[in-house]
Amino acid sequence: MPQHSSRTPMGAMTPEELKRELQGWYLYDFANSAFFQAAATVFIPFLVDGIATKYAWQRSSRDQPELCSNLGDNVTHTNCRKCFEGKGDMVQIVDPITGAVSTTDIDTPELPGGIDPTSFLFTMISISVLFQAIAFISLGTLGDYGDYRKRGLVAASTAGGVATCMYVIVPADASLYWLGGVLMIVANVCLGVSVVFYNSYLPLMVDDSEEVEDAVGGKGRGVESERDVIDAREAVSSEYSSKGQMWGYVGGTTCLVLSVIALLVLVASGAEWFWALGVTSALSGAWWLGFSYFAFRRLPHRPGPPFPAAMNVYTEGWRKTYGLLALLWRTELNTFYFLILFFIFSDGYSTISTIAVMFAYHELCMDPMLLALIAIIVPLTAVFGGYAWLRFQRRFGWSSKSVLVLNLMLLALIPLWGCVGFFTEDYGLQTQGEMYVLAVWFGLCLGSAQAFGRALFSELIPAGHEADMFALFEITDKGSSWLGPMVAAAVRQRTGRIRPTLFYILAAMVLPGAALQALDLTESIKNARRSKSARGAVKVTELAI
Repeated sequence: MPQHSSRTPMGAMTPEELKRELQGWYLYDFANSAFFQAAATVFIPFLVDGIATKYAWQRSSRDQPELCSNLGDNVTHTNCRKCFEGKGDMVQIVDPITGAVSTTDIDTPELPGGIDPTSFLFTMISISVLFQAIAFISLGTLGDYGDYRKRGLVAASTAGGVATCMYVIVPADASLYWLGGVLMIVANVCLGVSVVFYNSYLPLMVDDSEEVEDAVGGKGRGVESERDVIDAREAVSSEYSSKGQMWGYVGGTTCLVLSVIALLVLVASGAEWFWALGVTSALSGAWWLGFSYFAFRRLPHRPGPPFPAAMNVYTEGWRKTYGLLALLWRTELNTFYFLILFFIFSDGYSTISTIAVMFAYHELCMDPMLLALIAIIVPLTAVFGGYAWLRFQRRFGWSSKSVLVLNLMLLALIPLWGCVGFFTEDYGLQTQGEMYVLAVWFGLCLGSAQAFGRALFSELIPAGHEADMFALFEITDKGSSWLGPMVAAAVRQRTGRIRPTLFYILAAMVLPGAALQALDLTESIKNARRSKSARGAVKVTELAI
């Protein structure tokens, strides 16, 4: 049997061992996706935004306007609060003489520091990702040494799950709105760090696959070319990445559905709304912790070389990151450019996920339960979309880059359609019905864009840099979503609206998508493959000795 190009000191993975490892790898995506798709997308935003708004009114000297619907339906009431589809919550005013109805914006009180309650939510998300970036660089390199690959995954996952479970405490008092923000930072950072270690398994599993082994062996015998090896690695990487993405959506969706059922039961039994949101947020943490345990039992340690005693654990990541960026700048400039482009366009589609729920709630008057339905539609269609785009790639022989660029352009139609709403009040994300159509469209393209982006990036990793390269990937993937929420926070603070953020999202996907299409990554992929082959030859020689 051909020797593996990614042998560990324990020896090459057998097909049975690789199958078990893949099961664990898929299962961890199944586990951690509950946080992003259920807690962070639906329950936590409603909880933090709601109690922050409640506290803002409590600390002010003014009373929040009563809902018009609570005053009766027989007459048109004045000086009460009503949500108008396309505009959001407004104060309804009835002229006592003519009976003419007009509206004005609600002057929502600010939190300490002068921040709008919804802007506080977006700001906390943005800050959490800045901390993610620091953690990625500081800790990501550990995955290349000793037993840190698995130990780091276990530690970060456990801390993130526990932090998510603690959301059950937040509804105890409205003044604890800040704790909701702090827990968002802790859980988001831990999720990102865990995924750094998780993704560092991908290139190693790809190199141990039968398809890549056969291609490498064929190249050694002179019957396969370097291009065949690259194609084999890209196909396997796309397959593993897409399947992991799909299992993640299945896990996140299942947790979301069960959490919505739990929310309905709690509310129907008389539970207070914010307390019910705290419980369902905590359920996502329990899901994350529980299924991670079974994933860890299947994932091997994949040890690297010992961590040198002379190295500083806390600064080595920064030193290696600087050295890696300098190396890419000198030798693989196109890989460096890809990293920048990925930072921008992943920020664009990540921002859609971040602001969609609050946009629909505040500006389209959608009930939280209807938004939970949309949150279910997106991952369900993403599972189908991920599978369909993978079949599309295999059927027509498109590269991962080409499929990724096409997905970006299709995703860009969502903010483009929303921008139409600036010129008309009839359509252009002005109605609730449009949200359902765009949710399906978003799901069909999102899972594929994320999977093919991860697969393409894995093809560009030089040998021995899996963990620190994926630390950079996470800064540009989940980490890049700091800019969009910060833009949304500033826009909301300044205008009281979220819609203008769509201009940023549109530009963040179209411009880098076009630049990526013009970027030739063929040589960069070949060079990364050669470095892995060279490392594999050295390890085979060492084992023979």
